[in-house]
Amino acid sequence: MKKWMVPVVGATMLVGACGVPAEGGEPGAGDSSGVLLADPWVRSTDGSQRPDMTALFVNITNPTSSDVTLLTADCGDVASVVEVHEMVMMDGEMVMREAEGGVVVPKESHEHLAPGGPHIMLRELTRELPAGGEEISCTLIFDNGQELDVIAPVKEFTEEQDTYHTHEDDE
Repeated sequence: MKKWMVPVVGATMLVGACGVPAEGGEPGAGDSSGVLLADPWVRSTDGSQRPDMTALFVNITNPTSSDVTLLTADCGDVASVVEVHEMVMMDGEMVMREAEGGVVVPKESHEHLAPGGPHIMLRELTRELPAGGEEISCTLIFDNGQELDVIAPVKEFTEEQDTYHTHEDDE
């Protein structure tokens, strides 16, 4: 093998390992098979000031040539209310609120659903969610008709900020 082929092969393997296609096909640049999901997790309720709610976080990649919108999610019997949330500045404070119309994942780009940013809010939990003891199964629903299943482990969240649970309607 020639020396110049090693970096190309390595880079190809790295790109190919970045995600699993949602509905078949090979992942990678220019892929039109649909949205890809990676690294899902749910915040544990252990020690939480609000053990009646938590959030699902996941990395969403959209390799297609059109924007895709995450509309909602179904997490079974874990929570009575499931909403797609966004963070906005209100009166000089970052607060979360339901994202009217969902969260857009730009074409040929990605959106990280993460603490301090957009996320899937699970409210009115039906049980506590201890770290390391459970995995939550959810279906994410997109405006292009895709419904993607994720299994998200429950993890401890150690970087909680005071404003993490401030909601637009908490005031």
